[in-house]
Amino acid sequence: MKTRSFKIFSVLVSLFLLVTAAFTATPVYAAKTKSQLQNEINQLRSEQKANQKKINSLKNDINKQQELKDAIMQQMALVSKEIDACNRQINEVNAKIAANKAEIKQKNAEIEKTKLAFKKRLRAIYMSNTNSNVQVLLGADDFAQFLELSQLTASVAAKDKKMIEEIVAAVKLLEEKQAENNTLLEEQMTIKNTIIQKQNALAEQNNEIQAIISKLNSSKGSLESANQTKDAQINQKYADMAEIDRASSGGGSIDYDGGPFLWPASGRISAYYKSNDSVHNGNHNGVDIAAPFGTKIMAISDGVVKEIRNSCPHNYGKRSNCCGNGYGNYVIIDHGKGSDGKIYVAWYAHMQSVAVSPGQTIKRGQIIGYVGSTGFSTGAHLHFGLKVNGGWVDPMSYYTKVK
Repeated sequence: MKTRSFKIFSVLVSLFLLVTAAFTATPVYAAKTKSQLQNEINQLRSEQKANQKKINSLKNDINKQQELKDAIMQQMALVSKEIDACNRQINEVNAKIAANKAEIKQKNAEIEKTKLAFKKRLRAIYMSNTNSNVQVLLGADDFAQFLELSQLTASVAAKDKKMIEEIVAAVKLLEEKQAENNTLLEEQMTIKNTIIQKQNALAEQNNEIQAIISKLNSSKGSLESANQTKDAQINQKYADMAEIDRASSGGGSIDYDGGPFLWPASGRISAYYKSNDSVHNGNHNGVDIAAPFGTKIMAISDGVVKEIRNSCPHNYGKRSNCCGNGYGNYVIIDHGKGSDGKIYVAWYAHMQSVAVSPGQTIKRGQIIGYVGSTGFSTGAHLHFGLKVNGGWVDPMSYYTKVK
């Protein structure tokens, strides 16, 4: 019985050792330190900078291509005017040709009419059984009538001949004009075809340039999208760093007691007044309170909203000024005179969105907006600035750390 119990115990020990060995063999990855996270942020910033350089270069290329396109469009406008002028000339020539054709038709009708009159006279002579005007003259009753008929016959023949010659000459002139107009029309059509070919070539160039611009815009858009993705990654790393700070402080955010002034947002201070870090370089008129996107921002005291901005859409980390003079979306509240007789005005900046309106009366602790990263902001935080009697002061001179 003892032997059997010992065997069971040995099996249990062996199983325990195997399980322990299995867990020991699996590597345990430690959470990243703030230093590692900052290095990763710096790497992402470097990649963003390289991308931005490419974006700027693409913008220059796009502008150059756009200039070429604008020049081509101007040329195309001029060519269109040339085509319009050609069309007007062609219409004028066609009108002349049509008029000439109508006049030729009229002259031909006159010739035919004269020919018909001659045919009738010839028929009359034939019917009188004579082959010449002699029989007409011999029919005279006396010498006086003979002379009269002789002159009349010669006059009629000469008149008809002259009329026919004039009509034939007129028709010949019109046909010459018609030939000239046809030549002019051919020349105009040749010129028009040449201009149209030029227009088509310009249109083809324009399409090629537009294709290049579209490709450049696509590349620029991809790089901008990549930078926005990196902004999101940077924001997450800042959030991880904030989580490390909260964990090191025993969890939760750090609160401050400001007596009559409420602490405006739950979070930790990431940059102090006149902070001389790589972002502010000593030019910082307030304190930055790092907090997750959407964290409530509260008025530190009663007051009246002096000014707001709520139109900045760039709610992500960046090292450049996009709107709001660097403050992005912000609220300025006049908190009036304190017990010391001084006038206090607070600035709440880089908001994701604003929840109050200009002129609105505000109560202490009222939500006035939500934490974001608009304007010149490298990550989600509230910039809290305080002016006393019109001059910037360190807000922390009014607060005491309580947690």
